[in-house]
Amino acid sequence: MKSFALICLFFFSASFLLSENKGSNPNITQGRTPGESVSLDWTKPIPVPSPLTVSVSVKGGQPAQDPNGFGVQGKGSNRVDPGEALALRFQQDVMIDSIQLDAGKEGKIGGYLKIANKTQNIVRTNRGRESRESREKSVVSLDGLGLLKRGDMLILDPSPPTPKSPSGSWKLIGLTARPFPQ
Repeated sequence: MKSFALICLFFFSASFLLSENKGSNPNITQGRTPGESVSLDWTKPIPVPSPLTVSVSVKGGQPAQDPNGFGVQGKGSNRVDPGEALALRFQQDVMIDSIQLDAGKEGKIGGYLKIANKTQNIVRTNRGRESRESREKSVVSLDGLGLLKRGDMLILDPSPPTPKSPSGSWKLIGLTARPFPQ
C-alpha cells in the first residue's frame, strides 16, 4: 500500500458543542470512561478556544471549508476526491462515536476510513429513494467507530480500498467524539 503523504498540516483549535449522552452505555477502556459527547460541525467556522484540540492534515491540495463542509481544493472541486484524503489527530484519547459525510451536488459515497489499524469501507447503508434536492439523501453517518489513541490518525480517503469497492467524492460535515480524561 502506498504511503500516506501528508501535504498540508493545519491545526484547528475547535470549540465543540457539548451534547448530552442520550442513554448509550459508556465504553470503558483500560479502566477509564470517556467524558461527555462533543460535536464538531464542519459547515461552520471553527470557534476558539476549545476544550478538545484536533489537527487536520490534507493530502492532494489545499484545505477547503465552506457552508457545505470540509474538503480539499484540488481536482476541480472542493470535495475530497480520489487521490485526496483527510487525516485527523487528537491531542488526547477519544472515542469516535460518529462521522457524517455529504456527497451532495454530484458527489458520491465511497472510499474508506482507517482508525488506528482498523479499516472500514464507506458505504451508504440506507439508500431509500434518491433525491438530488434532499440533503438527507446525500449524507451518510458512520457510527460507533471506536477508540482513537492520542497521536494516532483517523484517515478519511475516497479512493477505493479494493478494485471492486466504490470510490467516493464527499465533504466532512460532522464528527462526534467523547474525550477520555488526560
